[in-house]
Amino acid sequence: MTAGKTKPSAPKDRREARLEHILGVAARVFAEEGYEKASIRKIASKLNGSLSALYYYVKSKEEMLFRIQYHTFDSIVRGLKEKTRGVNDPVEKICLLVNNHLEHFLTHINELKVCSHELESLTGPAFRKVLEVRREYFRITLNIIKEIKKKRGAPGLDPHLAALHLFGMLNWIYMWYDREKNPSGEKLSGQLCALFLDGLSPKMRRKSS
Repeated sequence: MTAGKTKPSAPKDRREARLEHILGVAARVFAEEGYEKASIRKIASKLNGSLSALYYYVKSKEEMLFRIQYHTFDSIVRGLKEKTRGVNDPVEKICLLVNNHLEHFLTHINELKVCSHELESLTGPAFRKVLEVRREYFRITLNIIKEIKKKRGAPGLDPHLAALHLFGMLNWIYMWYDREKNPSGEKLSGQLCALFLDGLSPKMRRKSS
C-alpha cells in the first residue's frame, strides 16, 4: 500500500450493514418467541446462513441482546440531544422527546418490544451498561418535566411519576400500533404530546361529586 494512503472503508461498511441486518432479525425472533426460548440456531436459520457465519459477527445470543438494547437507547439519547440542542422551551423539548422516541420505535417495533421486556435477561457488565444509558434517558426526561413544572406552576406535580407515566404511554405502543391503520408517527406524537401536557396542566382538577 502506498505511504500516506489508508485502506478503503467499504469492507467495514458492509460488515456494519450485515451486523445491523443480523440484529434486526434477532430482534424479530426475540420479540416473537421471547429471549429465553429463542435459539441462536433459529436466528441463523432465519438469516439463511450457518452458525459459524453468524459467530463471525457476534459471540453469543446475549451479545445480540446487548447490542440491540444498547444501540437502541444510545441512538435515542444521541438523537434527542441533537434535536434539543439550542432549544430552551421545556414544552418544545418534551414534544421533541416524544417525536424522537416514536420516530425510532415505530420503524423498530421488534426492538421496542425486546427493550420493554428483556433488560433483566442481560447480566454483568452488559446489564450495567444498558441500565446506565437507560437511566441517562430517564434523567433527561425527568429534568425536562421539572422545567415544565417550574414554568407552569404545578406544585402538586410529581415529576418522577409523570416521567414514568410518559414512558408507560410510549413503550406499550407496540401492543396496538398498526402502521397501515393508525396515524402517522408525526400525527401520533402530536396527539400523545398534547395529551401528556394537558395532564401536566395546573388547571386540571378532579371534580368532586
